[in-house]
Amino acid sequence: MKVRRHLIYLLMLLPTVVLGAEYKATLSVKNNSGKAQKDAPVVIRLKELAGLDFAVRSASVMQGHSVVDRQLDDMDNDGRKDELCFVCNLLGNETKQFDIVLSSENTYASLAIPRVYADMQLDDKKKNHPYITCLEAPGNSYLYNDLYHHGVAFESELTAYRIYFDERQNIDLYGKKSHRLELYDTGFYTTSDQQSEGYGNDVLWAGQSVGCGSLKLWDGTSAMNWKKVRTRGQRIISFGPVRTVVELTDRGVEIEGASLPYDVRTVYTLYAGHREVRVDIHLDRPMETPFLCTGVQKIGVSDEARQSNGGIAAEGYVKPDGLAVSWGSDYPEMGKKEQFPPEPVGLAVRVPEEYIYKVLTDELNYLIVIGKSGQQNFHYFVSFCAAKETEGFHSAKEWFSHAEGWDTADHLTTNVIRK
Repeated sequence: MKVRRHLIYLLMLLPTVVLGAEYKATLSVKNNSGKAQKDAPVVIRLKELAGLDFAVRSASVMQGHSVVDRQLDDMDNDGRKDELCFVCNLLGNETKQFDIVLSSENTYASLAIPRVYADMQLDDKKKNHPYITCLEAPGNSYLYNDLYHHGVAFESELTAYRIYFDERQNIDLYGKKSHRLELYDTGFYTTSDQQSEGYGNDVLWAGQSVGCGSLKLWDGTSAMNWKKVRTRGQRIISFGPVRTVVELTDRGVEIEGASLPYDVRTVYTLYAGHREVRVDIHLDRPMETPFLCTGVQKIGVSDEARQSNGGIAAEGYVKPDGLAVSWGSDYPEMGKKEQFPPEPVGLAVRVPEEYIYKVLTDELNYLIVIGKSGQQNFHYFVSFCAAKETEGFHSAKEWFSHAEGWDTADHLTTNVIRK
């Protein structure tokens, strides 16, 4: 029998006798926005909790008498939990209170239905596709075809992504008709039978473009792949059940004109109920000159794609405030054109203004150059929609309107009072 790895979270309520240490607190969460927040992410950094003096191994979150699905994550891979997170719904300007208990033992649990998923698999000779959690290799190694679906993949109910394990490091997109988890079943490679059953599929061909929010190097004139690196790696930090976090590392990145190579760590976070991914970039030292960029591609710029799409070329733009959007269609899988014809998708990237060096348009992309001299940490957001979504956006006008109103700010105020 095939076991769904990472999809079963069996948490048991043990007897009330607690042998280890506990930390009890009340957490208030306020929505400072006048608009309702659905599945708003709440993150508590454990090192910031006054009086917490033990290693946390389990946690409980309650709202009144209701158990709240949550997770503890080890963000820096040192064997100790660093963050407690969950999601909640808040009306405009609403405040909710939660009771949290942190334990030094594996004491607290609940039966959580996962709302996100992530995996990495090897493409081995026996086609067993064993699951792995991390991989690092010399920069000149070619492991793209040695990984099933070519790199780490992750999803929420709304959208799914994968990131290629090669010098492109492109973000590839999987669009869905229904809002549900699908990657365990399809592995990004949807069969004809699965398509007839309503499963989604790969919806974007990036080619030599920046795709949808892929982080690229900037050589002063154009977007470049990550060719000159000492090692590259991918790691799954968190599998869920309420957020998935994956990490890419590029060590010894050679930048022309830089005094030393850089180590670049990029973290991708996707929450339950969300279609957008937050991308956090961390350099090992301050940036000397801007050398990073992102953006969205112009979709369907080829003559063949335009003909199949009724002559419609890509629509899109990039704005000085850091919003890049596009809408169009192209063949998602060039080797399976009959099975996967072009279908419309919308792409969006938003970069906070304080990280923008400049914006521009080239033959394939709407680009944003990220970072200024002296900066070391940056973040931006990536999002997309597939027009075939039952509950989604079905035209460029709808998608652009959504993107223009896309609010990426954190409107939550949290306050922890120890009991």
